[in-house]
Amino acid sequence: MTLAGLVVGLHLFSWHSAPGFNDINPGVYLKTPTGYTAGTYFNSERKQSFYAGRTFNVYDPLDVTVGGITGYSRAPLLPMVVPSMSVPVGGTTSLRVIYLPKLEPKGAHVFHGTWERKF
Repeated sequence: MTLAGLVVGLHLFSWHSAPGFNDINPGVYLKTPTGYTAGTYFNSERKQSFYAGRTFNVYDPLDVTVGGITGYSRAPLLPMVVPSMSVPVGGTTSLRVIYLPKLEPKGAHVFHGTWERKF
């Protein structure tokens, strides 16, 4: 078994455009060489979220992850369409910036940061 092409990432923090949300979001995720992605993190509502889906490269360095996510008060399972941008920081490591638009009146725009390593 080889790890070639596997990405391991760490969820770190978020910035919300409105007050009252949790900005410290520790977690972990894996992305296979074919784009299958799964992970977990402590979300903005201070609950554990789990997600799974598939990540597609739109145009380097832009990706979109499509799938489902749990842990939010709106519904037990929510659809997920998440754009992100990878910023290389050296060798096989990069920072990823994820944008989540405001989807409801009491929500917020969110920028989320992760660190990742490709094997």
